[in-house]
Amino acid sequence: MDSKGSENPSKRQRTSSSYASGPEKDIAVLLKEMEDYEPTIPDAVTTHYLEKVGFSTDDKRLKRLVALATQKFLYEIIHDALQYSKLGKGAKDKSKKKILKMEHLALSLKLHGINVVKRDFLVDSLETLKTMSNQ
Repeated sequence: MDSKGSENPSKRQRTSSSYASGPEKDIAVLLKEMEDYEPTIPDAVTTHYLEKVGFSTDDKRLKRLVALATQKFLYEIIHDALQYSKLGKGAKDKSKKKILKMEHLALSLKLHGINVVKRDFLVDSLETLKTMSNQ
């Protein structure tokens, strides 16, 4: 407001346009780009798992945003597992072959809050279990 008590219109326009260049505009641009983006995880897979946990939407942009976040999460896990693999090889092993071992994947998953418990053995039938317990 100016000294006469009236509101300055140019100041009002600046503040309302500053919202348009903030987070709301960024989200709007991201959602617009999601219409054309084809994520690695297919829409059908994303839809299946969203519905499995009780979330349903017809907005493909939102589904693709979830797929993109999932893809990023998986890439981070794989990247960290690769780093653990490189640390495990040491300087002596010069082979270029990249092998993902369960121990490296488990360390990476633990870093992201997922604990992997390796079972001691798997039993294919009750008969096998009975045979093992009688020995």
